[in-house]
Amino acid sequence: MAMPLGKLAPPGPVRGSGGIVPPVHRGLSGRMLTRARALAALGLSALCLSAFAGQAAAHPHIFVDAGLVVLRDADGAVTEVEVTWRYDELYSLILAEDLGLDPDYDLQLTEEEVAGVLGFDLNWSAGFTGGLTLQQAGEALDLGPPEPVSLRMLETGQIETTHRRPVSGAEPGPISAQIYDPSFYIAFEMILPVEVADAPGCAVDLIRADLDVAYAALETALEEIGGAVAAEDNFPAVGAYFADRAEISCPA
Repeated sequence: MAMPLGKLAPPGPVRGSGGIVPPVHRGLSGRMLTRARALAALGLSALCLSAFAGQAAAHPHIFVDAGLVVLRDADGAVTEVEVTWRYDELYSLILAEDLGLDPDYDLQLTEEEVAGVLGFDLNWSAGFTGGLTLQQAGEALDLGPPEPVSLRMLETGQIETTHRRPVSGAEPGPISAQIYDPSFYIAFEMILPVEVADAPGCAVDLIRADLDVAYAALETALEEIGGAVAAEDNFPAVGAYFADRAEISCPA
């Protein structure tokens, strides 16, 4: 059964200075252990060969590298956006197991495998609307429902998906884009390409989240609800503090 994005019960990895560091688990199934060993053979030293040990209070649980391709009409107004999500190694391992992908562990997905699960991560649960926000002149642009575009497995074992969303209400001119989960269950980072299709003259200015400010806000919010233990079932909505922002502009 495919899991909707944001509804994974087991604890996720923690992103540290050396990259993604999964938590310690015990009791991997034989199939998952085989897959984990195959990924480890490719140099994924950060991948822990372990299984799940209950719920975790700490957020985030899932790490996703994100990128955008902006599509415009002849006048230069944004009409669509393609959004790419690249899941962290551990969550990709879980997804592959859950979705039955790559049963021969060669890190190559067949057309049949892709067709059977394409769009699995677009059945969003209540409170999560895809994480993408677009603004122009301080006003939010309207985003339509997502349509799946592609799914692939990288040589790292990571699963990468792309979906497209229509945009309405835009005029020619600069826009800003962010991708984040307000609940911070998922940590998005805009480190994949952000670009405008067929417009090499456009500029993209990526403004990284101020993590000092973000963690200070998180600490304050946790104190207000009674600390980390209380946050297990009532985690504060601090995702926006951790969000990168892309400022996109094109010549007239």
